[in-house]
Amino acid sequence: MTVAGTERRRQLATAFIGTALTLVMGAVLIWGFHLATNMRANITALQSASALQNYPEEIAHQLNTLRDRLEVRAYSGQALSDLQATVTRFDQELKKINTGGNSESPQLDRALLLWHQYRPVLDPVVAFAGQPYVESDSAGSALSREGRKHYAEVKQAQLFAADNARPLQAQLASLASTLQHSSSDAADHLRGLLFVGVIAALMLAGAAAWFQRARNRQERVARDATEQTRDILKTVREGFFLLDANYRIGSVWSEALTRMFSRNDFAGLSFEELLQNLVPAATLSTATKYIKLLWGDRAHENLMKSINPLGQLEITMDNGHGSKETRYLQFDFHRVMGPEGVKHVLCSVGDITSSVLLARELHDSQENANQQLDMMLGMMHVDPLQLVSFLDTAETGLKLVNTILREPARTDAEFRKKLNGLFREMHSIKGEASALNLKSIASRVHSLEDMVSDCKKRPELSGNDFLPLVLKLDDLLAHLRGVREMASRLTAIKDTPAGIAAQTATLSTTMPSMKLSAATPAPPAPVATPERGAPRSVEDLRPALQSMAERLAHDHSKRFKLTMAGLSEVPTAYSATIKDCLIQMLRNAAVHGIESPDVRQANTKDAEGTVRVEFRKISDGYELVFEDDGVGIAPDSLRTAAVRKQMITEEEAAGMDTRATMALIFRPGFTTQDGVSMDAGRGVGMDVVARSVYALGGKIGVSTHPGRFTRFKIVLPPSEAASSTAVA
Repeated sequence: MTVAGTERRRQLATAFIGTALTLVMGAVLIWGFHLATNMRANITALQSASALQNYPEEIAHQLNTLRDRLEVRAYSGQALSDLQATVTRFDQELKKINTGGNSESPQLDRALLLWHQYRPVLDPVVAFAGQPYVESDSAGSALSREGRKHYAEVKQAQLFAADNARPLQAQLASLASTLQHSSSDAADHLRGLLFVGVIAALMLAGAAAWFQRARNRQERVARDATEQTRDILKTVREGFFLLDANYRIGSVWSEALTRMFSRNDFAGLSFEELLQNLVPAATLSTATKYIKLLWGDRAHENLMKSINPLGQLEITMDNGHGSKETRYLQFDFHRVMGPEGVKHVLCSVGDITSSVLLARELHDSQENANQQLDMMLGMMHVDPLQLVSFLDTAETGLKLVNTILREPARTDAEFRKKLNGLFREMHSIKGEASALNLKSIASRVHSLEDMVSDCKKRPELSGNDFLPLVLKLDDLLAHLRGVREMASRLTAIKDTPAGIAAQTATLSTTMPSMKLSAATPAPPAPVATPERGAPRSVEDLRPALQSMAERLAHDHSKRFKLTMAGLSEVPTAYSATIKDCLIQMLRNAAVHGIESPDVRQANTKDAEGTVRVEFRKISDGYELVFEDDGVGIAPDSLRTAAVRKQMITEEEAAGMDTRATMALIFRPGFTTQDGVSMDAGRGVGMDVVARSVYALGGKIGVSTHPGRFTRFKIVLPPSEAASSTAVA
């Protein structure tokens, strides 16, 4: 404690001496600057006063010259111009001396007084601008009336200058002498101040050198102590270091920190600098605030440990081989108390990467098992034939997506054309997966759609932008193969009595809240597996559509009932197209058409909406009517949305009639919804519907009444004509 007190007193004395010398030097410099400024002003005034001593005699001489020329009727213009210039210069220089900080000089005051007496007699002469002479044949050149007056003024000024030139000159000479003495005195003072400043600078340099020497000695002692302590901490596996009140690491730390952070310059490093560029900015900000809280005297240490944000910290750093690796560190903090409160904070750091990776692997395994169980339970409610048909259709569609991805393209326009094709194929697959409530497939396709959407937003596309899509597509195809394998196993289990009993037991274990029938149902009759890619009847899709309608109503807080008629009349050749159209239009009706119950009741409607689907045979083919009693379609909202998405200009929107406005619905990428959800927002659904209908040689029309209904009518030719069109 005595050594520490002596060292502290030495530091205080050094600081006092350095501060005093600094203040002395500062005062010397400020006063010296003031003296130098005054010297410069005095020297300038001295030069001006010396130059002005000759002006009174020159003015008197020029007045004599002007008078002589007027008496002999000679040209007087040049003499008057010289006089005017001399008077102007004298007046300016005298004013400059007066405004240069010498206004308190009595010699200057008397000179100014004399000059002010000059002005009444000089101003009329200087201001003369008339013709002094008149010419006549009899008398020759004579003074004009203005000339006689001018001559009298010149003579008066000449007499006044003759009497007062020497007094004015004497005052200016006295002023110059005074200014010279002032400049000499200021120079002496400045030399004295500079001498004092040099002495103070030398003393300050000596104090700084002494302080630096003492500091170097302290640093050597600190380095020795650090080396001794590190020898002890080399065998510790955890990282240890102390933080001071400035949140900086002390001079002692364990060797493990070097391995954890791949650096060895910890002394004096702030805690924020330690984690900078290793963790996100938000995490770094939270950690810094937490460290500051530890220094509060009222902070409860056990409570602070419970809210430690660095209990598991993920950092990314170089592994020494040119790549990055992720590690997980656990920080723990303990306050070191001193007589005056918190003295240091002891930080211990442990590398828990192995534990975290093991826990994550166990969690991923659990999640994977849960996902497979959820997928299996969902598949159990899907008709096996519909599931197999969907998987065939999905694999065919994804193969087409793969073909589109592999198509060669060079320009940005060709790349964007590929993206539009990808959107249409994936949207159809996602729609049918949602209808069958196959959430795992729908979510993966939706994620793939997000990647395509991100590509469309880029200013310029290249082949490298499609590589992530290929990887995501491979993952989706692998998932479909897993679903197909699981579907085959479920079908095999369902076809045996033992499998039915096991299925019942599994359901009773995994879903205890469901009420099972008291009687065990008879095993279903074996059903032949359809050929891959064989079309299915739309009537078989009725339960899936009803289930999809219920899900859409729940997800979007709507209430509506779905009625379907005539689906059994759909020809086999039209099954796939009608199925895609119904799924897309049902999603549009649930998201855009049907209002919420509160809005419907406010508009004097039933709280529950109605969506009607009817398929029937007509004289020249078939007709599908899809109608909802929702909000309808306002043409103005369509035009506004198209302008907002920069699909048309405001001028084009103003010139569009109702028919052209309604056609916007079927444009690729058009949607009135700002956000993107699982069921809407891509602007692809109605484009898919229109393309499918047109591919069969059909027509599609839309009629609406804002606030009342929206009706889509699809007319298809006889199935034989559609087949021939498709072949052609």
